[in-house]
Amino acid sequence: MMTSTPTPPPGAPRYVAMSTDGSRAVIAESPARDAITLALGAMAQTVAARGEEFSVALWGPSEISPAEWQYDDTKTFGGTINSAATEAISPALTARDQREFDQRMQTLSAALGRAGITAAATEVASVARPLTAASTRQIARWLDATRPQ
Repeated sequence: MMTSTPTPPPGAPRYVAMSTDGSRAVIAESPARDAITLALGAMAQTVAARGEEFSVALWGPSEISPAEWQYDDTKTFGGTINSAATEAISPALTARDQREFDQRMQTLSAALGRAGITAAATEVASVARPLTAASTRQIARWLDATRPQ
């Protein structure tokens, strides 16, 4: 049995989730692995709500040489497979509340990344969940003020 070697996405190594449906479309990309995990968790919730599933090929910078690609794995999301994992990051919310929560998560994740702080998506979610948009922006400004120039 012959297996084909996956082809990395174009460009410099970063964390990328690519469609495995033959289109090889980039579904999510970021310099931070947790941002990909968060995006896939949100997508999995949406797809699971429809009773569907999707598969992605995960790529990232090599641990040995960050200038080279490393194939992580192919993962399937949706259905009931990952509902517990996605619930831990983002519990069931109304569409509006989900958008607001996603914006708070993105704001905090970006600010933490700029400050050089690594945090798991579940850690960021536990901070973002009780915050308002204004308090999230304030925390992001504080983090930006602390980063080295």
